Amino acid sequence: MDILIIILLVLIGVVLIILEIFFLPGITVAGFSSLIFFGGGIYYAFVNLGTTAGYVTIAASVVACVVGIIWFMRSKSLDRISLKTDIDSVIPTQVNDSIKVGDEGIALSRLNPMGTVLIGTVQVEGKTREDFIDEGSSVIVERVERTSVIVRKKDD
Repeated sequence: MDILIIILLVLIGVVLIILEIFFLPGITVAGFSSLIFFGGGIYYAFVNLGTTAGYVTIAASVVACVVGIIWFMRSKSLDRISLKTDIDSVIPTQVNDSIKVGDEGIALSRLNPMGTVLIGTVQVEGKTREDFIDEGSSVIVERVERTSVIVRKKDD
């Protein structure tokens, strides 16, 4: 019965350490709990079965931990939970040369402080240094950058 208790404590410690490493970011309750279970199993072995059994339990705990981590890494479990999405986004396109300082346009989305503006027939990312500019408001280009334009609200 003593050996069963020790095996159970060590196995729970292995499961918790796998949870800590692969599923829970940072140092969490699972990491501390795994240390408690490993320590409890080793302490129980030293107290009830003697020093030889205690040292064997330490070695078995280390081996069980390493084998458990390697087994989990080689199993298909990580493949089932891993992301397989390709990133198909692109960097923002450069601003068309036809856009000049002083050009007028319309805010297609709320500039909060960034959004989309339509300058002539070109849709481009717009930024504002002021407060927010509501959708549909008229804007004037203050500065043209490589990937966006700085705009201000047109005074009516």
